[in-house]
Amino acid sequence: MILPREGAPAPLWRKLIGLVAGLIVLALALVALRGISREVDLADVIDAVHATPTLTLVFAGLFTVLSYIVLTGYDWLALGHLGYRLPFRTVANGSFVSYTMSHTLGLTALTGGTVRYRFYTRAGVKPLDVVLIVALCGWTFWLGVVMLAGIGLVLDPAVASPSDHLPPELNRWLGLLLLAGAGGYSLFASAYRRPIRLWQMEFFLPNGRSTGKQLLLGALDLGFAAAALYILLPAADLPPFPAFLTVYAVAMIVGALSHAPGGLGVFEAVVMVMLPGAAKEDLLAALFLFRLIYTLLPFALGLLLLAITEFEAFRHRRAQAAMSLPSPATDAPNRASP
Repeated sequence: MILPREGAPAPLWRKLIGLVAGLIVLALALVALRGISREVDLADVIDAVHATPTLTLVFAGLFTVLSYIVLTGYDWLALGHLGYRLPFRTVANGSFVSYTMSHTLGLTALTGGTVRYRFYTRAGVKPLDVVLIVALCGWTFWLGVVMLAGIGLVLDPAVASPSDHLPPELNRWLGLLLLAGAGGYSLFASAYRRPIRLWQMEFFLPNGRSTGKQLLLGALDLGFAAAALYILLPAADLPPFPAFLTVYAVAMIVGALSHAPGGLGVFEAVVMVMLPGAAKEDLLAALFLFRLIYTLLPFALGLLLLAITEFEAFRHRRAQAAMSLPSPATDAPNRASP
C-alpha cells in the first residue's frame, strides 16, 4: 500500500528532457520508415495482406488472446501485493480495457491509469493504490522486456547488429548483462524489505517470490505477443523465434521511448531495420495485420466493454438514488380529518 510522503514534484527540466528525447526517437524512426517506404509498392503490400492464409490469422489471434490473458496476471499480482482480493471478472475487465487503451493511444500512465481508476475504485481500491498498481504493472512489463532481450541476445547476438552496429560477441555480453541485471534485482527484492521512497510516495517492493512471478508473466506476455507477429512474417530470411524475441523487445523499447501512440510507426521501423533480409512488402503486410489483430480489434472490444461497464454503473447509481428518495406516501404532510 502507498504511504503518502511530503515532497516536491519532479522538476520541469526532467519532464522536458524526456519529451525531447522521445521526439528525437520518433523523428529518427519516421525518417527511417520514410526511407524504407520508398522501396515498397503499396499494391504489393495489399496483395501480401490478401495472400495471408486464414489459419495464420487464426493462430495470430490465438497468441493475441493468450497475451491479453497473461496481462490480467499483471494486475492480479499488483492487487495481491497491495492486499486486495477482487473478483476475477473485475480484474480481467479492468486489465483488458486498460491495456487496449494504452496499446492504442499511448500515454500508459494516463490512459491505463484512468481506466483502472474507474474499475478498481468502485471495487474498494484506494485512489493512491491505483497509482502503485499502474507502476507495478509497468515494472512487470519492463522486467519481461529485459528478460526477453537478454535471452535473445545470448542465443543469437548477431540479430541485433543491424540496428546497434555492435559485433555479435559484444551483443552476447550485453545479453548476459541484462540477464544478470534481472537476476540481481530479484536478489535485491528478496533481501531489501524496507520501504522505497519515490517522489511523494513510499512503498514496498514485491518480495523475491512475487518478483519471480513478475519475470515469468512479463516474459510470457511478450513471448505470446511476439509469436502473434512472428507467425505473420514472411518465412524467407526469418531468424529463429528465440532470436526474434530480441527484435520484438528492442522494437517495444524504442516504441515506448518515442511516446508515439502505441509506438505507431516507430515499432514498425525498428522491426524492418532489424530484419533487413525480409521482403519489404511482405514485412509491411505482416506488421499491418499485427496492428489490426493485436491492437485495433482489442481496442474496439475494449471500447465496447468500457461503454457497457459505464452504462451498468450509471444504472446502478440511478437505482441507488431512487431508493434513497422518500416515497410520496411517507413524504406527504399529515392532514387532520374533518
